[in-house]
Amino acid sequence: MNLTGLKYFVSVASLGSVTEAARAAFVSESAISKTIRQLEEEIGVKLFDRQGRTIKLNQQGKIFYSYVSDSLSLLSRGINAVKTNSAEENGQINVLFTVGSPLIPIIALKMQKLLPNVSLNIHQRTTFAKDLKQFDFVISSHKIKNFTAIPLLREEILIGWKKSFMHKKKFFQASELKNFTFVGENDETELQQTVNQFLVSNDIKLNFKYQSDEPATVREMIVAGLGMGFIPKITWGNYFTNSNSIDIARILPNSPHRTIYLNTPHQTLNDTQRLFSNEIASVLVEAQSN
Repeated sequence: MNLTGLKYFVSVASLGSVTEAARAAFVSESAISKTIRQLEEEIGVKLFDRQGRTIKLNQQGKIFYSYVSDSLSLLSRGINAVKTNSAEENGQINVLFTVGSPLIPIIALKMQKLLPNVSLNIHQRTTFAKDLKQFDFVISSHKIKNFTAIPLLREEILIGWKKSFMHKKKFFQASELKNFTFVGENDETELQQTVNQFLVSNDIKLNFKYQSDEPATVREMIVAGLGMGFIPKITWGNYFTNSNSIDIARILPNSPHRTIYLNTPHQTLNDTQRLFSNEIASVLVEAQSN
């Protein structure tokens, strides 16, 4: 089965005429007819009903046509995507990360290899993002209204502290947390809102001695031993694993969790946007498996 044969089949099916299909392809009618017969012999099914010079798709042909036409359309898009990407010079993707900041460099490196001519315009502060539709993607722990939201992963939120801060433990009872000093994000951030919901539901009030709207600052304060902190297991976990400077424990009996979503205002993604969304998903899947 070859591409030319499939194209001839689609042409005959669409035009309802071998003569018209031959004229459109600038080949002889006999070449078209021969190719159609070979195709039918190869798959072992008659695709057309023939009466004299009239040719029409039969039921089997209609089913086959729906798959072939979709496949040829997808192939055409793939060819155009390759041509477009090879010629692309000034492509840009605007993305807002409200979660998962330690993974941004990994994502950027992957995109640099895949699409070296496409620039990433990265934002991390929602205070300046009044109109979220300006972004191609928003990586967030909640669904955005009127956006398409794709769940990427669900992660547990753990407790972390500098190794010299106290002895290593495998878990804490939620009621024990009130005995320690904490470092956290500001209440306007998504992570802190998730943490606060957990604390309220368990009737716990903590001593947050230091808070910041910058996640990297919070991580560094935990590493510095200024207090304990809440650690998203996947999106922050690798950062602390690589630093080898803190201990991490679970919260029992019911630890907090959050879901990370890929939100986009676009109904249809172009090929560059599709590649980016795929890479986001692959980075998070890889982080989840580590």
